[in-house]
Amino acid sequence: MDEGKKILRIGIDGNWTASDFAQSFEALDHLYNSRFIFALEAEDFRELRMRYKDFGPYPHMRRMGYIAPSPLLHFGASIDADSLLEPDERLFVRRVIYGSPGLKDIAGLGEIVGHVKDLLIKLIDVCSTGRQRELENQRRELENQKLQVEITKEYLALGDSLGYTNYEKRQLIAASIAEQQPLIRLIEEGKIVSAQLLDEDDNESV
Repeated sequence: MDEGKKILRIGIDGNWTASDFAQSFEALDHLYNSRFIFALEAEDFRELRMRYKDFGPYPHMRRMGYIAPSPLLHFGASIDADSLLEPDERLFVRRVIYGSPGLKDIAGLGEIVGHVKDLLIKLIDVCSTGRQRELENQRRELENQKLQVEITKEYLALGDSLGYTNYEKRQLIAASIAEQQPLIRLIEEGKIVSAQLLDEDDNESV
């Protein structure tokens, strides 16, 4: 896993309440933590594959009890990030400029922050269409369904690669969708408008 630091710059607009800020930072923190744990599991699994390469079909190792249940199955607020991440691996707020437009800079491990940035861009792309008030109800529903599919695709692939059962994958997807709802709401309201990845040296540039 690439442990170099990056800045995720999120463009914001409109009027934000204190609750908006709290919910957005909490959702971003949960998503970052979950992707970090995915990366840790993937590294551990690669090591186990090498150690037990003659064991047989690798996904069965989890189901047979050789691998403990993933902490991701307790996704979100119940993840004890303090016990799983070193202090310098956590997601930190670097800067907030409140205005119209404004920005939020958060810093974390480049590979993991990059995944969060990609997800935000995907949500912005899908939800921006949902903001158009002239859309008919049927089309709104189709857009919502499209969003659910986009959200679940990557988690299904990651779950498959780590040997999750179908039940475990359903748990993970349901929790993931729930965690993203505050961000989806803020995007639909035009409050989150962009996401880009910067080097830490670019933190002062706007």
